[in-house]
Amino acid sequence: MRPHFLVLCEGDTEITYVNMLRQNYRLPIKIVARKVGCRVSQRLIDRYRKDMTGSVDAKTTFLMFDGDKPEIVDTILSCKGVSLMSKPCIEVWFSAHFRVPPETSVSSAKCVKQLNGIKNWETCQKGSLSSTQEKQLWTNRKTAVHNMKSKSPESNQFSSVYQFIQKLEEASEQQ
Repeated sequence: MRPHFLVLCEGDTEITYVNMLRQNYRLPIKIVARKVGCRVSQRLIDRYRKDMTGSVDAKTTFLMFDGDKPEIVDTILSCKGVSLMSKPCIEVWFSAHFRVPPETSVSSAKCVKQLNGIKNWETCQKGSLSSTQEKQLWTNRKTAVHNMKSKSPESNQFSSVYQFIQKLEEASEQQ
């Protein structure tokens, strides 16, 4: 029975990242990424899960969202699925591929600015990744897992996207 991962994402950047992972891992797992913006709900999740083929037991839902809007965080935490929350935004996860994000509180814009200070990320734009950036994310993914696993979810800069990478790594090892 082939596993199915449904990844509901807030925006284009998350979709681009999930698609990059799917291409690089090349696993016998069906990964379906959907952009849902801020309109996530359990009803929407159930509808997407119903549309997927395969056994209910083979389906895992991941919710990849920025943690900068308290109302979205509350909704995500009330839904059935693995929360892949990044505070304040997905760019903190990208930064973790190069260093442990600091404990300081930052806005999403400041987080993107911090990422722009890393070589090859000076022109980082929402919704797209250059081939060089994709290569860096792929090569340093285990560093990012290590850097975020060591942080508390209550940290000002945190991401639980490492849980998705761990699932993909486990599947890769079983192959």
